[in-house]
Amino acid sequence: WETDDPRLLVDGFIANHRAMIREMRGLPGVIPSRLEEAQTVRHCALSLVGEPIIYPEINRFLDMLHGEGISSFLVSNAQFPKQMEELTPCTQLYVSIDASNPIELQAVDRPIFSDFWERFLACIDLLAQKGQRTVFRLTLVKDFNMSQIEGYAALIRRGKPDFVEVKGVTFTGGKRPELGM
Repeated sequence: WETDDPRLLVDGFIANHRAMIREMRGLPGVIPSRLEEAQTVRHCALSLVGEPIIYPEINRFLDMLHGEGISSFLVSNAQFPKQMEELTPCTQLYVSIDASNPIELQAVDRPIFSDFWERFLACIDLLAQKGQRTVFRLTLVKDFNMSQIEGYAALIRRGKPDFVEVKGVTFTGGKRPELGM
């Protein structure tokens, strides 16, 4: 597929960030020194829309961010062990842990690979070896992916993340009736 050059992406998001900040000039309550300070981009979150770890230029992109003094927070769904292994260090590497067993992972994430559980475990094993700041992000939904809590503890012991972030889901409507109010 066609991909954008990482320099185009970095320059583009910095320019767009600054343009959004400039729109705040003159608004009541805006402190000029804080507005000026906000012109400097400090952090970049690379989340799961499109699975950033498979962007072919992800390492160059991260290097460019770090070269600009911008920290990088990258989230992966643990389905791309080759890319996980080749990933250069980012400021903080998150792995979404959406289930503690293959049955619930298949139901929650609806993975595209038939060997999704093996890929998932391979990424967790690689995470333990990365030598950088890592986070397991557990999204827990009562009566949906919490039947084997002990399994989460085993995954945490296996992956040895520096942090564990536990979050829930807020229902906002949609096409998954099993996630109702």
